[in-house]
Amino acid sequence: VVMIYLHIISIVTVFSSVAVALRCYSCSFSFNEMYDMEHRDAWCANESLVLFETEETSKVCAPWEGFCVTAVMTINNAFTSVSRGCGERCSELCESEGYGQDQVNCDDCCEDDLCNSNFSVQYYITMMESQYTSWTKPLSGEQDWNNRSGLRFP
Repeated sequence: VVMIYLHIISIVTVFSSVAVALRCYSCSFSFNEMYDMEHRDAWCANESLVLFETEETSKVCAPWEGFCVTAVMTINNAFTSVSRGCGERCSELCESEGYGQDQVNCDDCCEDDLCNSNFSVQYYITMMESQYTSWTKPLSGEQDWNNRSGLRFP
């Protein structure tokens, strides 16, 4: 009886230490998508995102995916697409791609269930402005490093 009791306690301990998986909105919308000319997936970029059943618009992340990510892409300073999903890592800086066109990808990350639900115009404007942050003001800790290294920020 004691052996069974200890076995049950160890099973309960194992199950109570298992973390609950993160749930994130998971969708994408692009103005460039040639297979969605009627913009049927536009709900991913506007308030409809939070009006649909979350079971239909979100997914449970894998154990190694600790972030909910909203990725916004601009081309030539115009909003082009948004994608939402789970991510292993989060990029703090925007990334430029391409030659001859200015394509910039910026990520916004969070770590709570369904936290990647921002869709306001102001949110997208702020995301698009973040691509220029490192050119107009120092990044976190950069000013201190510059001062210690005897460098002046332009």
